[in-house]
Amino acid sequence: MTIPLHNKLFISFLAFITLIPIARATNPTDSKETRGPFRSSYVFMTVYNKRTGAKSKSCVNYQQYLSGSTSSSLISTDFESARPFVFKFWEGMINRTNICPLPSDRSPQVDYSNGILSMEYRIENDGTLCTKPFVNSPTSFENASQFTVDVLKKHGAGASLLILDKGREFVKGWKDYLFSDFYDPYINSLEAIPTFFIYRSALENYILEASTTNDILDENVEIRFHRPSGGPFDLSFIVIWIISMICVTGGGFWAFNRHRAGKDVSLASQRSDDDSSSSENDSGTRRFFEKFAGIITIILMMITLCGVLLLGYFFRPVLVTFFNVFLVIFGTCSLYGCIRGFLSNFSFTQHRWYNAQMGWFPNCCGRVEKYKYSEAFISLLCFSFCATWFVIRRQPHAFILLDIINMALCMHVLKCLRLPSLKWISILMLCMFVYDAAMVFGTPYITPNGCSVMLEVATGLSCAGKVKAKGYPVPPVEQGNVPEKFPMLMQVAHFNPMNECLDMEVELGYQFTILGLGDIVMPGYLVAHCFTMNGFSERVRLIYGVLSVIGYGAGLIITFLALALMKTAQPALIYLVPSTLLPIICLAVCRGEFGKIWNGVPVDCAPLVSNNAGLQGKKWIDNSSPSPTMDEVAPEITVEQSSSTSQKSPPVNV
Repeated sequence: MTIPLHNKLFISFLAFITLIPIARATNPTDSKETRGPFRSSYVFMTVYNKRTGAKSKSCVNYQQYLSGSTSSSLISTDFESARPFVFKFWEGMINRTNICPLPSDRSPQVDYSNGILSMEYRIENDGTLCTKPFVNSPTSFENASQFTVDVLKKHGAGASLLILDKGREFVKGWKDYLFSDFYDPYINSLEAIPTFFIYRSALENYILEASTTNDILDENVEIRFHRPSGGPFDLSFIVIWIISMICVTGGGFWAFNRHRAGKDVSLASQRSDDDSSSSENDSGTRRFFEKFAGIITIILMMITLCGVLLLGYFFRPVLVTFFNVFLVIFGTCSLYGCIRGFLSNFSFTQHRWYNAQMGWFPNCCGRVEKYKYSEAFISLLCFSFCATWFVIRRQPHAFILLDIINMALCMHVLKCLRLPSLKWISILMLCMFVYDAAMVFGTPYITPNGCSVMLEVATGLSCAGKVKAKGYPVPPVEQGNVPEKFPMLMQVAHFNPMNECLDMEVELGYQFTILGLGDIVMPGYLVAHCFTMNGFSERVRLIYGVLSVIGYGAGLIITFLALALMKTAQPALIYLVPSTLLPIICLAVCRGEFGKIWNGVPVDCAPLVSNNAGLQGKKWIDNSSPSPTMDEVAPEITVEQSSSTSQKSPPVNV
């Protein structure tokens, strides 16, 4: 029995593609600046009417969010402990929001202490000398906000609430939007009073309509600013840890069950058939490649990986398009394999209606049996799922479909791929260790903008961030063609308590915790190998397999801890490789099995299926004449297998 060529190419291609590891990252624009106590400028504003007891909550943006010196009483974790500001109008005049004209010395003195005043963010030309400095040139408006805040501070105001009109094009090519990273770079945040930004519609709906004129004049309207702390770790860490553990554990146990069911016989048989059909003339060449095949494969793989990463750095749109199409095609195949493998555990897959064949449909790709209606239905379902992701992939919640496809892809690769020994797995993992560290930590020293090549390929964003007009942050909706993220990533949106403030028309998406498929599949090779090692009983393979899974989970936790402490993207493999490889080596040394595991046991002289430590129940692969021992146990094996087959048919697709 031999494996069709298209299956071998499919498995090899999947294995290579998923080895492209992308470091886990938070928002890439955060790596060059201190974000203070908050990950975005959003805070909750709660308006409290002391007379009626009514409360209303809305979202505003905090100017000083980049500063680490924000008082906990100013921006508290809850409403009760937040500092109360009294809502007031400029010069005590209801609905006055223009700073100009300035009050004269003869004007009545108004007490603004502990007050928050709503003022226009943009100063319009009203013909007075007060507004002239901010309208006489295209860039004069930049100093208007600092002027407004300085005047309020001079008159003793406690805080300022600057009003914007959503989407208004105040100057050509620039529209006013509030978003996660919004702040005004022309306001001196260290010296200014606490400054907040609000849309005019929110001011009218949550403050003015909820309060009467007398409530405002009698100082019965209080405003407090607060936001939940969110905890030391984002819950997205836990979700992506669970996803990764499902992939590694599921792929490992799936490979274990395939090994038990004898699905690896095809690999061994193919090798034997190929060996017998080879001529004597190429025996020397064959021996050379068999001797150095491992190191040649690893060298070529590393060269290709570096080439693909550089291709993504210089021609990223082309590479992303290729992988999007790739994911639809091979994601469909992987989902199909996972669903078929899962359904094979149920008895209804043996029924006639499930195995009804499509006699009218021609065979292709080397297939001998006729296609089944159930296979066609599952294939159509899987393709529809992947095609749906492709169509809506730019939508905020499309990452959920992407994660499901990538999970199927990882498990499908791990259940099929086998490496011959721990030696070659260790060499490959160490090479990937160096590759991952160099691409994340080394490349910032050679790139013009000081950014990681791997991070830019993964996210499409520069770590320096995009600014406009000498430092103004640009809303995503105004950035033109927002780059797509690399699709070969596990993505989980941050569980930021301020996510309810996000305006998806402006933000166009969430901030993500991401993990490359290579950071799952590369350690997963070791896990699958431990579950399917030749020459070991099932009990021993389970011990090594479970230990490798535990090591992987611990390594991923260490990765997240490093990320939380260092506040920068981390190459996950520098933590995952030691945490998975070292426990296996230590256990093998302690059990006296290191040499056997390190060099591997040839498949033609080792039991492929073993339920016990003894000979009974083993299935052997050996083209030579059976030994006396095998002659003695062969009848028992035949009877046992026939009996088990008569009781229960083997799974259709393990």
